[in-house]
Amino acid sequence: MSSSLPADTTRPSADPRVIRQWALGFLVLGIALRLIRWLLRYPLWHDEAFVAVNFISRGYRDLAGPLDYLQVCPILFLWAELTVVKLLGYNEWTLRLFPTLCAIGGLVLFDRLAKRSLPGWGYPIAVGFMAVAYSPIRHGNEVKSYATDLLAATAVLLLAVLWLKEPHRSRRLWQLAVVAPIALAGSLTAVFVVGGVGLALLPSVWKTRSRRVWTAFVGVGVSSALTFLALFHFHLATAQSEWLRTEYLIPYWSNAFPPLSEGVLATLIWLVRIHAGNLLAYPIGGDDGGSVLTLIAVAVGLLALLRGKRYALAALLALPFALNLLAAALGRYPYGGEARIAQHLAPAVCLLAGLGVSRLIGLCRSDRRAVRLRLLTVGVILLIGAGNLIQAVSSPYHMISAARDREFARWFWPEQSRSAELACLKADLGLEFEPKQWITGISASYLCNQAIYAPDRAADPSDDRPLRYVLFQVDSYSSPLDSPGFRDWFDGEARRHRFERIDSFVVNADRGEKEWKVGRYWVVEFLPEAIAEKVIAQDPRTIPQR
Repeated sequence: MSSSLPADTTRPSADPRVIRQWALGFLVLGIALRLIRWLLRYPLWHDEAFVAVNFISRGYRDLAGPLDYLQVCPILFLWAELTVVKLLGYNEWTLRLFPTLCAIGGLVLFDRLAKRSLPGWGYPIAVGFMAVAYSPIRHGNEVKSYATDLLAATAVLLLAVLWLKEPHRSRRLWQLAVVAPIALAGSLTAVFVVGGVGLALLPSVWKTRSRRVWTAFVGVGVSSALTFLALFHFHLATAQSEWLRTEYLIPYWSNAFPPLSEGVLATLIWLVRIHAGNLLAYPIGGDDGGSVLTLIAVAVGLLALLRGKRYALAALLALPFALNLLAAALGRYPYGGEARIAQHLAPAVCLLAGLGVSRLIGLCRSDRRAVRLRLLTVGVILLIGAGNLIQAVSSPYHMISAARDREFARWFWPEQSRSAELACLKADLGLEFEPKQWITGISASYLCNQAIYAPDRAADPSDDRPLRYVLFQVDSYSSPLDSPGFRDWFDGEARRHRFERIDSFVVNADRGEKEWKVGRYWVVEFLPEAIAEKVIAQDPRTIPQR
């Protein structure tokens, strides 16, 4: 089965050099947008901090166990992140370096995928969509596995397309047998793409009647199946994972699961709403029908493949959607809802949308109008890219509360350590007097900012400096000062050192933020005996009440 597509119907005839130049230009633009966002060193927002906190003191073996803050992440992503942190230190740049490289790598591979899949102007338009779309840029620069989702999906699709171009050779299938397990280890959602590719290639493999091809194809299936079963047991077949699915995943993403119990009509309406929403927000889009134009382009692109009898390619791009939808129907993984959890579908969306737009332009009877529409499309892509750049520079944060958290931490930790020996009771001494607040919430941001901005703690504290101990409180939880554990710790310290005072600092208070975004720093100060004797005698102090 030949994998070539019918000639592009966009008129006039496209100069391959011009097409390649535009594709290259969009590729460079996309790389620049991803690098600039990384260089801006955004403050970590709480969703990133939930993952990033696991790299502060854990080792490789520790990352193989249940993660802090109830996170579930692909093991290869975790190990890659920890390696970077160990080599280069712990800060916003190093934490985001691996995801950013994956985002750039995914875009480069997508350029190759589009070049080998789409004819004419569909190629640069698809690359342009991927290059400037908001979700692959923003989520490709986060301490989450979204960038590896896109990279893994693109790599698997590319190898499948390359094999379709030479179906009687087994080399690409053997490569896929190696890449598919790596993709599964680096991306939880790669299973939809790997499974879709296997189903899509099966008819073409059958037609070859080649023992070598069949052996390689079975190799893909065996390596993928064994890897998936091992990872499923490792990541998902646990009590914590099942609790997260029932108590968090399904309730939080309730709108991203099909309402099968409400009947056929409700499910059909849901399907239209999901596909016209954030799922297809490329190059722009959103909820409430914001992506309806992309939906039309995707439908036209899919129809073009079917009319051109490119059934294998159509199946490659459509089956990951179908498997993801099936998982949603079974309550295992959401379908749509937000583009960030569907980055594995982004390559298929951009390919189909790019092809669809080029086909729609090709319907014009006037060559001059076709040229104008093509220039308009290019102009829109460039305008979207410029808008993303302006937004990133003018608002270098995802949440203003995260920016305030970091701004305070940058001041607090160096300032408090100038005139005292400073220690965080949770991070440095392992004491937590309100355990529930260390399971979820803004406390993860506190720990990450403390690890980044607190000066290194002295191995031998000086006897001629005050001792300051920091307790953190999320305002939606009880004060740690009211807990019996704190009282016991305080009494023990008071027997060895002279109690001086307790100060408090509040971040994000009176800013219209929810309680779980408001953080309170308690600073308990003691004077060592060496300097307490030099202080003028005072009346005994008591612990101030909250």
